[in-house]
This record gives sequence, structure tokens and C-alpha cells, in this order.
Amino acid sequence: MNIHRHQFVSHCPNNDQAIIYALTIETDAVIYVEHITTATALHKRAFHEAIADDLFARFGGRQVITAHHHGVDVETRRGFELRDCGRLMQRVQVGSTVYEKGVEAKFAIEAVSR
Repeated sequence: MNIHRHQFVSHCPNNDQAIIYALTIETDAVIYVEHITTATALHKRAFHEAIADDLFARFGGRQVITAHHHGVDVETRRGFELRDCGRLMQRVQVGSTVYEKGVEAKFAIEAVSR
């Protein structure tokens, strides 16, 4: 697993205020840091969600972008969609923790299968 972290600035399209973003990408792929810095530099003036969509389309993986917009903390996540882990009949035990049937167990199965 490779984890890339990068901070960059983009201006708010509503009032041109500079917003500092923190990007984290987790992936098994190799991403050149120059590609990350170039891709983020292309967003001189953009909405948070549009930046997140573009970077996810470019790099994939699991991505989190955080920023503080006009007094509001905003976090976008891309690539964290729950994948179908098969049919669960009863319970799943991971170590000493037992997960009941349903979403919680599906997350446990996916985490262990990585």
C-alpha cells in the first residue's frame, strides 16, 4: 500500500478566497509525485467536490480531501464504496471481535481480505 499526502491551494469560485486543501491517496499503484502536484495545480479556482472527482478519476485508489471553507470543515472521500463480499449467513469473527450479520460484518470481511 502506498500513501501519498499533499497540500495545495485553490481559490473558491464564489468569492476567490484561497483555500488550503490536504489530500491523501492510498493505492497499490505507483503514482509519480510530479503527477500529483501537476494535477492539483490545475485547480486554480474550483469547488471542493469537483477537485475530488477529478483527482479520483486521475489516480483512483482511496482518497480523502479536507479543507476549511469559510468556517466549515469539509471532507470528501472517494474510492471507499462498499464492495459486495458475498452472502453472509450468520456471524464473522476477526480475532476476538464478533461482527453480526449485515453491513458491519461486510466491512470486517472486506478489511480482512485486503
